[in-house]
This record gives sequence, C-alpha cells and structure tokens, in this order.
Amino acid sequence: MADKVETPKGVQRRPQLAASLQQAQIQSHWKETPLLSVASRKSLSSPESSNPIDITQRKGASQPQPLSTSILAAATPFKKPLLDGWDQLVGSDGDKRAEEQDPGLPVAQIPSATSLSAVNQIPHEHRCAALTSSVCERLLRGLPYQDCMGTVAAFILEREAPGSQSSCRETYEAVAVGTGDVCYEGWMEFNGQTLHDMHGLVVARRALMRYFYKQLLMFCSKDPAAVEKCIFCLAEDGMHLALKPRFFLHLYLSRLPSGALENLQVMISQPSTPVEVHITAKGTLRPIAFCRPSTTASYVCCVSGSDKLTRWTVLGVQGALLSHFIHPVYITSIVLADAPQNSAILHQVINGRLQIAKESLPEPYRWSPLYLFEGPRVASLDVPPKCHSCSLNWCGGDEALELVNGAVGKSARDIMNPQGPCRPSRLCKAAMLKSFRKVAKEMKREDLADLATYHEAKVQAKAYQTVKQQVYAQLSLQDFRKGSQKWLVDIFAS
Repeated sequence: MADKVETPKGVQRRPQLAASLQQAQIQSHWKETPLLSVASRKSLSSPESSNPIDITQRKGASQPQPLSTSILAAATPFKKPLLDGWDQLVGSDGDKRAEEQDPGLPVAQIPSATSLSAVNQIPHEHRCAALTSSVCERLLRGLPYQDCMGTVAAFILEREAPGSQSSCRETYEAVAVGTGDVCYEGWMEFNGQTLHDMHGLVVARRALMRYFYKQLLMFCSKDPAAVEKCIFCLAEDGMHLALKPRFFLHLYLSRLPSGALENLQVMISQPSTPVEVHITAKGTLRPIAFCRPSTTASYVCCVSGSDKLTRWTVLGVQGALLSHFIHPVYITSIVLADAPQNSAILHQVINGRLQIAKESLPEPYRWSPLYLFEGPRVASLDVPPKCHSCSLNWCGGDEALELVNGAVGKSARDIMNPQGPCRPSRLCKAAMLKSFRKVAKEMKREDLADLATYHEAKVQAKAYQTVKQQVYAQLSLQDFRKGSQKWLVDIFAS
C-alpha cells in the first residue's frame, strides 16, 4: 500500500463542505446554452479560465446546510440486474454449469431515472455527491463496509432533455462505483485474472467500461425500447457508436487522486519544477525516475490516478478494446470532496500538461480539459485498517457489489468473508476480453472476435495507439514504456 504523504505546508485541506440544497436553476458550463459566469458556480476551475474560483472567499457565498440524500432517492432507483453475470469467468463447477447454460443475449432490463424539477435544481456538485451517497447507501445496506466510503469514486451520467426555451431538464444517474486504496504488490501474473490497481478512481473506471459493454449489448439486442434507452447511437462514420448528444459524463471523487498531492507539494516549493509522473511499485507511490529497471521488469507498476486523468483528457475513458466499437468518451467534470486550497496548481497538474495540436490527432480524438468543482463529502476520509485491503465495485444493472481482496487482486466468493476463497474479478482483464469478444460477435465483427490475445486486441486499435504514443511522449513516459514489461501480462488468450 502506498506510503501516506503528509499534507505539505501551503496545501491546506478545506473543512468538510456540507451540501447546500438551496433552490437554484442552473445551466452547466459545458452546455451549448448561454453560459453562466464561472463566478456564479462553486467551481474550482474551468478550462476557459486560468484563475479558478476560491469559493470560501466569494462574496455572498451561502452557508452550507446538512447533506440530504432523501430528496434524490427517487432519481436513482435500485435497478434490476441488467445483463448481469454473463461476463463471469469460468472457475468453479457452478461457474462451468452456468457457462454451459449460456442463454445468449439476455433481454435487457431497461434502467430508469426520474428527473428533478427544473425550477428546484440542486447545484451540480451537490447532485453528484448526493447520488453517490444514495447509491452506495442502498448497495451497502446490511454489509459491514460503510467505512470503505472514504475512498469512493463514482461516474455519473447526465442526460439532458430539452424543455422550454428558458430551461432544460437534466437527469443524473450513477452508473459506476468503486472504492479502494491499494495496489497488488505481487509478481507479474500472465492469465489476466488479477486486478492490479484497486484505487477507487481506477476501479470505478473499470466498472464504467463494464457498463459500456452492457450498453453495447443493449444496442445489439435490436429491441426498440433497449436501443432507445441505450446511451450510445450510431456515429457519423457509420462504423462506430458514440455517446448520444446532450449526454455528459461526470466523476465524483471522495479524495484527491494519487499523485496529485505529491505534485502539489513539489510545485508549491519549487514552482519551476515540471510535473512528474508517479507510479505505484511494490505498494509504494514514487516518481517514475526513482523506480529501478529491475522493479519495472518484475512487478506490474501502476500509473498514478492524477496521471491517468491527464491521459483521459485526450484518450477518453473507454480504453483500447472499446475503441474498436465506440468513439472516445470524455469526462466533462470532476467533483472533488477533498480539494486543496491551491486549486490553480491542481488545475495545472490535471489539465495543463498536454499540449497536443488538434490537427495532429486522428478523428474523433481531441483534447477535452476537465471542469473541477469542490463538492461535499459523503463519508469520513479516515479509512479504518479493516478496509485497507478491500475494494468494492458496481455498475448500473449489477445485482450486487463485488468485493475484491487487494492482497491477492481477486474477488471474494463470499462478500462477508474477504479472506476466504477467491475467484477472478468481473473487472479483470480476462473478463474484459470475454466481454469484448461477446460484443464483437453480436456486432458481426469476426475480425475482432478472432483476435488471439488481449494484447493483440489492444494493439489493433490503431487510432487509439497512435494517440497514446503522442500522450506518452508529452508525459515523458516513453522510456518507462520501453523498460516496463507490463505488456507481457496482456499476452493471454482467455
């Protein structure tokens, strides 16, 4: 587990900001409708501004009120299983019997969400926090893992339905959740069945990719109701799908992503020092320059969360395999419950490191900087020792949470017994390859279904790999990529 870094002098932690549920009709910065000024929202920064707003010093800022999730309970009903279990890897005899009974493409249970009134809007950052809290409360009911909420990350999908000329209605839906603060510390394994990075941000992103596969299967079902509810539509090229217009992806983070605090400390004390890439190796987060070649050659090293966020501003969150089917999906905003006071530096750490000319990127890739907001906390940041090796995940349509034992990188068969027998997680690479092949088959893409290994499926995403090379070059990751043997863990067939 990564060493705890003390908060440096000059990087002050804000006190917990409880949600304010005052009435406020909002129009988000990222929408095509006329924008409100940045100063009118509790925004840490916007891509258009180099002077992020400090909300504690803003004149007339409202006093915080207690966080209430009951007002949003109807907006996120607990959903019935949506294509749940079809991607479970074959392990035990019971798993094999389930595999033999594969029913093909199941009938999709259509997710639903209730919109909130356009005249009684809750501010964006509080909606994201309340939805995260509401979904986790429902998922954790009866389970002893409430303390894991201190590391929660959640992806939230905003759907906008045009209303009158003066207002728009939006529905917010939590579609992927992850918790955790640990990386697998063992040797490389070569079957794709071990989760390596189990930080909340990374787990939530993998859960989001699983949600995308479910949505692709909904689209392939040809069921008119399922296709209508699917978040994807046919792209202009006629070959790929794309996120439907007026859909926006947001991310709620209960704490700063790994690597951010370390760079904040360096940039405050040494402003001229460039931002460094950090990786976790053998349980310790460190600058990449401090990692020995023998370590990167023997252990799987995980790039820090803040560096991943920077990469996703160009690559998107969908990853290489999904890029065969969909256009890049970009995060629009991040709501941080653990925001530092010096938000200008945080903006630089995440948004200011890539300067890639648009004309150098193949369509439809682009640079999509993130809006940063400070939001309320949904739990204490103090995670007890019993949760240090636990990681939870869920995505829209799943029947229940999955508990992953971080010490072994595998899922507990009994969620009440994390130290008991384990099996591969539904988020591991082998499960993702199974999902990839199922979608390729449903889409009649035999060229993709026949790719022999996970690694081959990744490298055949030509446009994605071209963009990735440009991103790695700007982040000075080329040498690490050459020395790392991480590609070896991708050469598995099932």
